[in-house]
Amino acid sequence: MNEQRSRYPSWWAYYYLVRNAYFLFGVPFLIFCAIAFTALSLDIYSTKYDYIYAYGSWTLLIIPSLWLYLKTRAKKKKILQVVKKIKESSPFAPTSDYEQLSFSKSCYFGIDIKNGTMLYVRIYPNNVMDVIGLDIHNFTRTVAEDSKLEIHTTYVSLPMIPLEISGISSRTLANTMHTMAARGYEYKERFPQMIRYRVKEWEKVAGVPVAEVF
Repeated sequence: MNEQRSRYPSWWAYYYLVRNAYFLFGVPFLIFCAIAFTALSLDIYSTKYDYIYAYGSWTLLIIPSLWLYLKTRAKKKKILQVVKKIKESSPFAPTSDYEQLSFSKSCYFGIDIKNGTMLYVRIYPNNVMDVIGLDIHNFTRTVAEDSKLEIHTTYVSLPMIPLEISGISSRTLANTMHTMAARGYEYKERFPQMIRYRVKEWEKVAGVPVAEVF
């Protein structure tokens, strides 16, 4: 898996617009049509077209949503497999209070306050994965606002990591990171470098290429 691909395919912007339009306008319209034509099909004066429109509306509602759900669930499974492997073989053991898993964004972020390490894993629309280890030396600042957290890094290829936070304040996570940096840690082995050196292992576990960070 040496081929380096961009995180987003060239057609992603168009797909994103169509997907948002589908959920914003298409889903309400299809729900209305599905209910209306289902009711008509139960009438004694119904025609075959009422059945066709009813089944068609339900199909256009269920199939795309089911496809997106199954695709996202498969990505989540791959992410958790990589995270589990890293936890078993490296100084990274966060408590559940400091772990974030976004189902919709196919993204994981965790902070190990004992070892002073952090992990970011995400699978992008082009089926490319980020597996990035962080410690107190390779993030420069954070920006926390509402449920969003930006982590600014020392990586030229990924200068900022955007996160959507739930279950805990984004400012709490940001303050935790800065407190860790102020405290200082002695690392026997640099966690970020270890994560980069074992890229092939993460690719084998997830079955997708890992994007290069530098």
